[in-house]
Amino acid sequence: REAENIIMVENSEGNTNYAVSQIEAIERTIQQNKSKIADLEKQLAEAGSKSKQLAATINRIKGELEEKDSYISNLRKELSASQAKVVELSDQVEDLNQNVVTLNEDIENLNAEREEQQTTIRLQDAALNTVYYFAAPMELLKENGLVTKNGVFSKESVSMTLNKDLMHTADRRELSIIPLNTKKATILTNHPESSYQITKADDGMLSLVIVDKEAFWNISNYLIISIK
Repeated sequence: REAENIIMVENSEGNTNYAVSQIEAIERTIQQNKSKIADLEKQLAEAGSKSKQLAATINRIKGELEEKDSYISNLRKELSASQAKVVELSDQVEDLNQNVVTLNEDIENLNAEREEQQTTIRLQDAALNTVYYFAAPMELLKENGLVTKNGVFSKESVSMTLNKDLMHTADRRELSIIPLNTKKATILTNHPESSYQITKADDGMLSLVIVDKEAFWNISNYLIISIK
């Protein structure tokens, strides 16, 4: 009876291995008791005793043993069902684990795609806001093909095909001032006069100050300055 109570507690907590071992122990005890009862019945028959009390006791014990047999059979059925349920739950857990793995892979792929998209956006944004500028004496501008002259009497003009590799680059949103390191400068590219100022330091050196970045670079992303 003590073992039966232990079985019920352990089985309710899912410890089927312990319950199986207890059931097997009870079955062994029942078989031992059956053997003892059989010996008692044999002894009673051989003694020719008419003791109704002893016979009743034997019959009662045999009835209890039969009940225990039935009880053990039911326990085994319950354990079998529990084990099947454990297998089913284990399969469900395995499926859930696989789903988690799949979801993690999907998240990693999405993060990689998002990072790639953000990189592309940064590169496109940088390209759209990249400006090119170059300040040099007129002779050097001509030598590098940044300024051309179509005829003897025509004025110099900015080349239609500028070599970006010769020029400085900057982000139009961040470029505010360009030190020219000269006392005379002429802007050759087309930029609204209201969008910039030519300032002079105490030593007479000039700097280009962009006061309206959007307007200054609205016509062209190129700035060519002739200095002397």
